[in-house]
Amino acid sequence: MFHRLILATAGLALLTACDDTMMSGGGGASAEAPATAVTPLIGKTLLSDNATVTFIFNDDGTVGGMFRGEAIVGNYSADATEVCSTYEAPEQLTGKEFCSTPAINGSRVVFNRRDGTTSSYTIQN
Repeated sequence: MFHRLILATAGLALLTACDDTMMSGGGGASAEAPATAVTPLIGKTLLSDNATVTFIFNDDGTVGGMFRGEAIVGNYSADATEVCSTYEAPEQLTGKEFCSTPAINGSRVVFNRRDGTTSSYTIQN
């Protein structure tokens, strides 16, 4: 009988701890999206070194800005280390995909593309 009482008490303690964890948000699905390679850049204007291109990564997966005076319209996807973007406008970018690993250092970001090229931007805002 005593052995059953100990087991019942231990089982109740385990259920209570599990319930407390779920109520505090631990162990369940997080409402916060996981960090990606562009999370620190979301909503910030990126200005190219020659000041002819601006990019803005939006939290809805779109990318905007200006490319030599023309509006940028595109989409991106990102994981923890890489971002890939495709464009509907302007014509010079339409149909192209750019995949790169951003390296952020203070107010600067360098996108290291898969093809070995780079592009550098100043992070504004």
